[in-house]
Amino acid sequence: MADADEHRMEAPYLVTDTNRKGWGVKCSCGFRSPLLETKDEAQAAATGHLDEAAAVEQEPKGFFARRRARRRQRPEWMERRRG
Repeated sequence: MADADEHRMEAPYLVTDTNRKGWGVKCSCGFRSPLLETKDEAQAAATGHLDEAAAVEQEPKGFFARRRARRRQRPEWMERRRG
């Protein structure tokens, strides 16, 4: 499985089912595009997802970044106990 920081896109695939038909893409992070009419539209959706992921990763962390990172690593029951 890919790391949280890494996004790997599969090639656009064609879905032909009795109820639905179209092109879609899938990312290793779990993102799936809606079914689109053409292969080029599916590729554009993949590019847009990768651009959004890169923008999120490049955000400045801020002063309390370590504290937030530690809080994310704690189990939920510890957060409920403190609150």
